[in-house]
Amino acid sequence: MKLYQVDAFTKKVFSGNPAAVCIVDKDLSETEMQSIAEEMHLSETAFVRVYGKHCNLRWFTPNAEVRLCGHATLATAFILWQEGYWPSEKKIEFSTLSGPLFTSLNKNGSVSMDFPATIPEKDESFDKMPMEEELGGLIKEVLRIPNELILIMSDVEKLKRAKPNPVFIGEQARNGVMISGWSDKEDFDFVSRYFAPNLGINEDPVTGFMHTILTPYWSKVTGKTKFNVRQASARGGKMATELTGDRVILTGDAIKVFQTEIDI
Repeated sequence: MKLYQVDAFTKKVFSGNPAAVCIVDKDLSETEMQSIAEEMHLSETAFVRVYGKHCNLRWFTPNAEVRLCGHATLATAFILWQEGYWPSEKKIEFSTLSGPLFTSLNKNGSVSMDFPATIPEKDESFDKMPMEEELGGLIKEVLRIPNELILIMSDVEKLKRAKPNPVFIGEQARNGVMISGWSDKEDFDFVSRYFAPNLGINEDPVTGFMHTILTPYWSKVTGKTKFNVRQASARGGKMATELTGDRVILTGDAIKVFQTEIDI
């Protein structure tokens, strides 16, 4: 089985978010896929099987399968086009646990992904004080979707400097905690980070699915529909997002780091 490692949401190797992409030519069990993901020990390992008109796609963290992943989808589409598994002029439809996802290759080499938008709900009952102490900054608003906690912070610089304890973070939500803040910098509209120790990811370098939640949120707050955004992890990454009805378009770059083969 061919296996590629790709850095997503970046043009430079050793930055952005690394993902493993496995080109599956026979059915693998969930145990086999989870074992490969644990062995790769990246935030996500993607398993894709190519058919005539669509591709089946699944994603695994080192600890569990997830329903939606942005950077590993970007990495998978990039490899399918670059390595000749799919015609570069054709969009790719992926069949996933989150329904059909669509990707297209842009003329400048970037990849655009058409994902469902998710609208978070306010949580007025959350006690902000312990989390403010942990993050070192004030929280303006608390939001939730199933299994995820979203915190809107007042100060982007404090957001960037935050070093929360993974054990504490793991107690706040089944999957992870997102923090985001509006930026006054011209290069980026909002800045975010994502911590998911319960999924085996203390901090995710760049998180596509998070922006399917934050894009509609910030659109409602600002009235804008298009954003340039940054994820302020140690590796860092950036993307463009656009809200179009009940869908979010995520656009970013990718670069191949290496390829190999594994026997299963």
